[in-house]
Amino acid sequence: MPCRPLETTQSTGCPLTAALHVIGGKWSMLCLHLLGSGTHRFSEIRRLMPEISPKVLTETLRGLEQEGLVTRTDFSQVPPHVEYGISPYGESLRPLIESARLWGSAHLERGRGASAVAR
Repeated sequence: MPCRPLETTQSTGCPLTAALHVIGGKWSMLCLHLLGSGTHRFSEIRRLMPEISPKVLTETLRGLEQEGLVTRTDFSQVPPHVEYGISPYGESLRPLIESARLWGSAHLERGRGASAVAR
């Protein structure tokens, strides 16, 4: 059964709306893609994703952790040492993330071709 636009997950049980609610944020898929390569400290993620503010990164990681897609390991030491990694449940998104990456690559190539033709 197709979902109607603007239906909420709670009122309809729409699977696409549920998926977009979890991974549809601007930075969610990028964080999951990065964490798919291994665990990273917060500062490493910031360095690898310089466009994201610390506040938004914290919110994104917390949301992904609450959904069970990301693990957070606190080593309880001074200075604080926290590592983030992708959970087994988060790993289930790897094919979706890879498909989106491949589509994005093809889309960029298409744009380059179109701009070359316009010249």
